[in-house]
Amino acid sequence: MKKMKKIFSILFMSGLLFAACNPMNDIYDEIDAKEITYVSNQEITLTDADYESMGGNVKKNHNFSASEPADQFIPAFLAKKYPAFTKGSIVNVTYNYYNGYPSYTNNYKNATAYTLTDADYKTASNAIGAVKYFSPMNPADQYLPGVLAKSLTGVSNGSVYLVKYKYSDVDPAAGAGEIATLFEFDFASDLGTFTKFDALGAQAWTWSSYSGDGFAKISGYSSGNKPNEDWLISPEIDLSGYIDATVNVNQTAKFVNGQWDQLKVLVSSNYNGTDPTTATWTAANITTLPTGSDYTFVKSGDVDISAFDGKKIRVALKYVSSSTNAATWEVSDITVKGAKSTKSAIIINPIVIEEFYTYNSGWKKTTDGYYVTSIDYDAMGAPGKYDNFSSTDLPGNYLPKLLSEKFPYALEGTKIVAVYKYYGTSLGTRADEYSLKSGIWTVYNPVSEQTDQFIHAGTDGWVFDPTVVFTMVSGDFLTIVNYVKANKGASYIDSYGTAEFYYGASSFYSNFDLRAGKYYSGFSTGIDGVKEAIGKVLLPTKFPNAVTKVSGIDVNYTVTFAVYDGTNYISTMTFQCTKSGPSPEFTFVK
Repeated sequence: MKKMKKIFSILFMSGLLFAACNPMNDIYDEIDAKEITYVSNQEITLTDADYESMGGNVKKNHNFSASEPADQFIPAFLAKKYPAFTKGSIVNVTYNYYNGYPSYTNNYKNATAYTLTDADYKTASNAIGAVKYFSPMNPADQYLPGVLAKSLTGVSNGSVYLVKYKYSDVDPAAGAGEIATLFEFDFASDLGTFTKFDALGAQAWTWSSYSGDGFAKISGYSSGNKPNEDWLISPEIDLSGYIDATVNVNQTAKFVNGQWDQLKVLVSSNYNGTDPTTATWTAANITTLPTGSDYTFVKSGDVDISAFDGKKIRVALKYVSSSTNAATWEVSDITVKGAKSTKSAIIINPIVIEEFYTYNSGWKKTTDGYYVTSIDYDAMGAPGKYDNFSSTDLPGNYLPKLLSEKFPYALEGTKIVAVYKYYGTSLGTRADEYSLKSGIWTVYNPVSEQTDQFIHAGTDGWVFDPTVVFTMVSGDFLTIVNYVKANKGASYIDSYGTAEFYYGASSFYSNFDLRAGKYYSGFSTGIDGVKEAIGKVLLPTKFPNAVTKVSGIDVNYTVTFAVYDGTNYISTMTFQCTKSGPSPEFTFVK
């Protein structure tokens, strides 16, 4: 028994000794006390497989957008891709971003269509109205602004219209549309060859004059108002070979009392020279009338009687009075005109043109929009079968060549919106922006590559870092030079206009010259001047729409620039945007 107690005591003491002397305990304690860190900087470009691992529309479209921004998906993606990275790690991620289409293209896609009427062509000019098409001698863009101003009223600024009109590259025959006076008579000395017909009453048309001016006159008043019906009818007027006929009457009347229906100018093509009541007469729609209460003559203007184009007509002055009203009517002259018809000219079949016009306090032909016409589709071949593009006949296979033909002298960088018909599940209108790049018309791509920086924030995981990083180039220094010239005076500018001596910026050397005398002595140091030049001049100019935060994170601008103070070196400053644009403000950080 004593022997067993002795063995147990030895074992117990040996255990204590072993526990007290185990060297691994200190190592384990040191590991527990320290956090394992793995900081890394990486640059990656997302692959199709990367997008498909994120789900949603990002998986479907392989891009991010305003509704599904990158900073909502990439942090989780990076956490999974780089599980060992720790606080301070940085990954610059290049990805596809959907910007959408330029909003102004919708102005063309949804443009209001307007087709010129016969009256519109006549508004342009009598010659154009006669043939009802434009031509090289009478170009559409010369007349359409005025035509549209008359026909389209109440249009808002910025409105775009697709205007359809007829055009021929062959001018109409000489004389077509010229206005001719087909009949003209003034009652200077008598009633001439006009025929009088008294249907009722004792009063009749007579010739009269006042102050040497003659006129035809009638009044149903004779010791009181008398019922009368009296006609004064012109000789025959031949409108053969003429169109757009008009009549103009110079007249006055008194004691009308609003009863203008008793004084009518009528036109007939079947009057036989006897009783006018047996013929068919049409009243000329005269809207410019005398007052009806004095003897001031008023011309009616050219009143449309084109319903009688090409016919032989008579013009009649029909007077009616009653026992309750008997006006005095005086007419000094009557004129009938017409435009020379084109029937004898060469037959011309004009084509239909469709062009965009924009209203901004006036109409102007749009130069950055083109509507693909039926003629264009036909010239392309297959698209001409239905006058549209489709998945079989893609617009991208045809439009670059079409634009090259339509705009052969376009300059590099020119943008044109091509508007066309496209058949998918149904026929619709589409509008694509094309830009001329290296001589090739290239369609706008709504998806662009962007690169953003993400930083590991420890327990907060990966977060988007909106820091803007750039190195100043010659143009940046020139911005400062131009600012000094405009705001500090030309005395601070060198003879070449490429350097200034207020902050020391030089666009020629692309640096700040901080040698004594090369910057304003009011600055404590040259670097103080540089801080002001970058923070108060360059950044607000270069980033006028800067914002203070993106996704809740402060936005910093890290600027690298060259300095010369006797030796050349590179320096970097960081500024924080503390007031959003317009007119943003930036505060020096370090």
